[in-house]
Amino acid sequence: MMNVWRLMKVQLLSTFGLNKALHARDVKEKRKFLLLSIGIVIGMVLIAAVSFGYSYGMALTFEQIERMDLLLAIMMAAASMVGFFTTIYKASGVLFGYKDYDLVMSLPIRTSHVVASRVLHLYVLNLFFTLILILPAGVVYAIKVNPEVVYYLFFLVTVLFIPLLPIIAATLIGALISWISSRFRASRMIGLILTMVVIIGIMIGSFRINGNEQVLADMSTQLADIIFKMYPLAAMYVDAVCSYQIGPLLLFIVISVLSFILFSIVLGTKYKAIHTGLTTSHTSSKYVMRSLKTSSPFRALYFKELRRYISSSLYVLNTSIIMIFLLVISIALLFISSESLGQLVEIPQLSDYLGRMAPMVVSLAVVLSCTASSSISLEGNHLWILKSSPVSKKTVLFSKVAVNLTVTIPISVISCLLLMISLRTGWIESLLLLVIPMIYACYSAMLGVIVNLKFPKLEWTSEVTVIKQCASVYVSMLLGFVSIVIPIAILLLLSHVNVNLILSGIGVVMLVVCSVMYKYIATEGERLFQAL
Repeated sequence: MMNVWRLMKVQLLSTFGLNKALHARDVKEKRKFLLLSIGIVIGMVLIAAVSFGYSYGMALTFEQIERMDLLLAIMMAAASMVGFFTTIYKASGVLFGYKDYDLVMSLPIRTSHVVASRVLHLYVLNLFFTLILILPAGVVYAIKVNPEVVYYLFFLVTVLFIPLLPIIAATLIGALISWISSRFRASRMIGLILTMVVIIGIMIGSFRINGNEQVLADMSTQLADIIFKMYPLAAMYVDAVCSYQIGPLLLFIVISVLSFILFSIVLGTKYKAIHTGLTTSHTSSKYVMRSLKTSSPFRALYFKELRRYISSSLYVLNTSIIMIFLLVISIALLFISSESLGQLVEIPQLSDYLGRMAPMVVSLAVVLSCTASSSISLEGNHLWILKSSPVSKKTVLFSKVAVNLTVTIPISVISCLLLMISLRTGWIESLLLLVIPMIYACYSAMLGVIVNLKFPKLEWTSEVTVIKQCASVYVSMLLGFVSIVIPIAILLLLSHVNVNLILSGIGVVMLVVCSVMYKYIATEGERLFQAL
């Protein structure tokens, strides 16, 4: 057990950069880590506050129909879904796709201990996000219901077991996708396509459930039935926490723990075989020499960066899933009018909000799909090749910006064209809807490069650490989110002012910001890049 703890401790210290910060002698590094930690804590507090507000809003509705138990049921199911989605495409990277596999497996440690440390690593990461969703909902429930003391005990105990089954389900699906795709030559592309199909399929399935008018008409019973049928453990959870029943509590814990232990044991016995099967790749049996082509340095670096991006399914999914979701929503609005959608979700003004906020909604998806925020860190120990190459470092950095724009601009343009049709926008509104997301795409791409230059993470063993958990990703997302929230707040506060005038002003301001960032990368970028 001590070996498991030590391995997991090393992985967590490496994941969050604590090891380097604790042992670094450079005062600037420690100050940077301290400021970053404060920023992350503030960000988590803000997310928890939003979660609390959302839970409180739902509680007002459930209080009227005397079904407060639905609040915990929905948030428990939501936490499980978040854990499932965030694990399905990172499980293979955490469990199998880490660079120091040979080093770790050569240690005098049992394979089962290595597997246990990796699985517990996934558990800790998922528990962190589960707490952000569940704890605010639990506080709201306690305020509204004023439950007995035993509620707090049962609530805190069950929180620890919520992430277990979603981890198992997501890992099995992720491993199955990786195994199927490994049977083909284009294994990475096949795996990427299969993962997207699974995620989009679940999205469409949820839309069909939410779109059932009969379900919404009888919310007090039908909504509970849907949740409990989709996820039976939610019923046990509600009975245990809300009704203080010992039987469902024990059954919930036993099913979660036994499933997790059984999964870890089976995975431990077949770990090496599974790793071999998932990491086996097919190569062409015949190589034909053809004439070599030459291109400009920027073009060569752009295609190199694009190939690096496509080669990692985790990288693609983590930075494009929101854009895909935007495209799905845009297509859905062709068949469901904004007025009907507003009635469906009980927001009568939804059509007006979409008309005013459409450019900012698309821009939000764009800034949350930044590939550049981890592009420099992903170079890892190969960064010296770019640093020593006889190419302007400005060209290197803007090649990473270009890949980011390749990911965001085509999908945003298609989505905007579809929204123009479904929302029936005028020519000025259509122009703003098309231009503002493109400005934000440039802003997000250059912001990602700048932040990654300031907060690089070049020492890593798994891509998951860089793509999902490094400081530059969090900072870039936070700054991008703030750049959207402020204009939205202005639009809401100045609702009496012409919306096109406000959006035009926002576009001009963001253009100025983009020009300043461009000059900064062109002048200071080379110095920062060479200092890495």
